[in-house]
Amino acid sequence: MIWVFKTSVQNKTQARQVAYLLDKLVTTRGKWNFDLDDCDRILRIEYEDLPVEELMSAMRTAGFICEELAG
Repeated sequence: MIWVFKTSVQNKTQARQVAYLLDKLVTTRGKWNFDLDDCDRILRIEYEDLPVEELMSAMRTAGFICEELAG
């Protein structure tokens, strides 16, 4: 399944700051990437059983907005 989130991550440096969170939540069974050129600073995650609430909470704790976009 592909999950799409709007974030407040502005640049590659900030994306690297949350990479450890994403790697931990997605593990080696999934993939994630940012589209920082999009106006919503999109985070796409390909993963079967993503703990969405845990992801959004971890991103908030790291100081970033992360909202799931309806598909």
